Amino acid sequence: MNIRIHEYLDKHQIFRRFGASILYGLIFSIAMNFFWKPGDIYSSGFTGLAQILNALFHTNNIALMILLVNVPMSLLAWKFIGNRFAFFEVLAIIVSSIFVTIIKAPSVPLANDPMIDAIFGGVLNGLAVGIALRNGVATGGVDIAGILFKKYFNIRIMPINLTFNGFIMIGSVAINGWKYAFYSILGIVISSWIQQSLYARQQLMQVLIVTNKKQEVIKSIQKNLRRGITILNDAQGAYLGDKKDILLTVITNEEMYIMQMAVKQADENAFASIWKVDRTFGKFYEKEY
Repeated sequence: MNIRIHEYLDKHQIFRRFGASILYGLIFSIAMNFFWKPGDIYSSGFTGLAQILNALFHTNNIALMILLVNVPMSLLAWKFIGNRFAFFEVLAIIVSSIFVTIIKAPSVPLANDPMIDAIFGGVLNGLAVGIALRNGVATGGVDIAGILFKKYFNIRIMPINLTFNGFIMIGSVAINGWKYAFYSILGIVISSWIQQSLYARQQLMQVLIVTNKKQEVIKSIQKNLRRGITILNDAQGAYLGDKKDILLTVITNEEMYIMQMAVKQADENAFASIWKVDRTFGKFYEKEY
């Protein structure tokens, strides 16, 4: 029975991620074709890089460029994060590229105002990315970079993201001038705000883990995350009466996937519950910049 329940939940998560990938691609393509392209608005991250390269090389194939710029990070995700994680990231990129190709913008632009294009494009992109991240689907290079930098270097993505987007905006200035760069920045700010509303990466989460393999789970968590762990010994399962150990720790929302994978690798039968924490005080590790 427990195996069947586990398989059901696992399949449910897969279908949820699959649906989020499709929905992301659909909403993203509308933002791109209906607002960003007509308004000469540039996105953030690797999508913005694809737009810059598309304009510089006059390829007139933004969908192909989005695929190409994301290939290296997808390979890194496959090797260092996980096959399933990388699969859904690739799926989201492919689906968005397909929708960008097949969904055509109206012959007459919805708005002849770049500010409107920046605002509504930003809202739609923020909605698309927020839905994807909320369901455990990465949407491109910057999301993967954030996980890798956090996992291997314990560095938050924010400073890197700001620097990267700064270069995107410099490219926008070179291609379309300051006016459209400022509109693009407005769109990025709106998109980021929507994303944070749907998916707060820095939300603190308390994790309680019940396991029979205490040392293995601790070793796996500490190998992948820089988090302290409190051990509650001599717990007992009510159904079988067997001995259990309880591990307690606090992580951020962006570390949740790494935590789940770390626990699963050490003990596939471990039970864990996760809930939001309003605030902490004391020695909760956050890297300063």
